[in-house]
Amino acid sequence: MQKRDLIAKELFLSLKFQNEKQISNYFCIGWRQLAKFWKIDPPDCFVMVPSKPKPGPKPYHVACSLRNRLIRGLKIREDTSLRKVSKDKQSEKRFEERFFHAKKAFEFTKSDRIIEGLHVLLIDDIFTTGASLNEIARLYKLRGVRKVTCVVFLLSGVFESNGCSSQG
Repeated sequence: MQKRDLIAKELFLSLKFQNEKQISNYFCIGWRQLAKFWKIDPPDCFVMVPSKPKPGPKPYHVACSLRNRLIRGLKIREDTSLRKVSKDKQSEKRFEERFFHAKKAFEFTKSDRIIEGLHVLLIDDIFTTGASLNEIARLYKLRGVRKVTCVVFLLSGVFESNGCSSQG
């Protein structure tokens, strides 16, 4: 949504688990640009990518401010049928292990949701390898969605070590 630099990355990582409200507000700067991007094909629903198993039907996520704007401003509904079932953390795994872990980390808790033919928006806080987003997108495509779009707050990790740009 906005270009992020190394300072923004360090700030994000230092605040991620201590002060999610400020991160959440910063995350949604520029959200109107997304609305312009989706003018032709807006998402039918969105999913907050779970990073760990959390209790309660609506756990706090660093993108909650964006979530609220999507619901109130764009009238896009949230799909809460996806859950992370693995207690393991992706951040503790090596590059290759993340893809194997992601295959067993997520599942749908509600099978009665009709999502066939829909455009689903995945919202995640940080993109390191893409393993989680790739697996979640695959699961939604298997359930018949027409299109999956991803929005992330920050690109990190493997892209820097491979010499690719991590601005996002």
